Amino acid sequence: MQVQYTNKTVEKQCTSLKQAKKDFSDKIAKKLLKLVNFIESADNLASVAAFPTYHFHALKGKRKGQYALDIDGRRSSYRLIVCFHDYDPKTIFSDAASIEIIQIEEVSNHYES
Repeated sequence: MQVQYTNKTVEKQCTSLKQAKKDFSDKIAKKLLKLVNFIESADNLASVAAFPTYHFHALKGKRKGQYALDIDGRRSSYRLIVCFHDYDPKTIFSDAASIEIIQIEEVSNHYES
């Protein structure tokens, strides 16, 4: 998949282990880069969504239109927030095989205020 980033800060967190370790714990930093590498090597969104470890899911409320991937499994509070600006929201799950561009919005700690 082609990965785009919402800004340079997010890009650096997702591509530099040094920066990720600065912003997150060692464990989360390593798992974050592993997830980003997995996304980059995937052919399309269907390949990513089919991998249960990352639990690809739609978000609700003020984050409607955005999606999340759990960085360290369902029990972890860290997630990667992504969106698909060029795609109809109805096709995200129904035609995931046609989606080859993903935009990473942020790395989020779900339970942090």
